[in-house]
Amino acid sequence: MFYLIFGILILLFYIFAAPQSIKGTLNIVTLVIAFVAFIILLGLAVFQIFQLPSEFFIGIAMIGIAYFSLRDISKLSQKNKKISFRSKLRNRQE
Repeated sequence: MFYLIFGILILLFYIFAAPQSIKGTLNIVTLVIAFVAFIILLGLAVFQIFQLPSEFFIGIAMIGIAYFSLRDISKLSQKNKKISFRSKLRNRQE
């Protein structure tokens, strides 16, 4: 609670009383604090993801394998049209 009140006071100082020379420094400090908060939240999100059941990870892996296999199949070259078995028989009889 103390840090929330302290943060609000700093924000009010920044908005109403800070001279222009200090605002540049406060912008950098705010950017660093936001970046650190983002990294912390990203770490917490990773821990939450690892608590998911293993079926989700298996499903994601299967989707990845399916994507790459379908991509490889679509890149295969097409062979010439094969002669059917009946046409081979007709050619032998003639």
